[in-house]
Amino acid sequence: MHGTTFGGNPVACAAGVVVLQQIMENGVMKNAETAGKTLKASLSGLKKEFPSVVKDVRGFGLMLGMELTREGEPIVSELRSRGILLNCTNQNVLRFLPPLIIGEEHIAETIRQLREIFLNLR
Repeated sequence: MHGTTFGGNPVACAAGVVVLQQIMENGVMKNAETAGKTLKASLSGLKKEFPSVVKDVRGFGLMLGMELTREGEPIVSELRSRGILLNCTNQNVLRFLPPLIIGEEHIAETIRQLREIFLNLR
């Protein structure tokens, strides 16, 4: 018997419950909050260090944008060649949307790579 194409099923529901338990019980949301503050502070530091490159840093939690004074696609391409994936929106906003389990070492490496790229733009 076929009830609905998009209806839930017991296996999918059980998997969803386990995922939500992991998120709630293993500190994923706390990590996301802490990492979001670290990332935003680090990006804001780059804004202060490179005012001719970075116009604004905005967002909430781990969903952040860095508005540039120039096109962002060349920076995205350079980061990609260095193993860091970002995308560019509105032609000049780097969009940061890392996984909720991102570690401080990943944030530090991203900031280090951005700083190096920005230094070469001067």
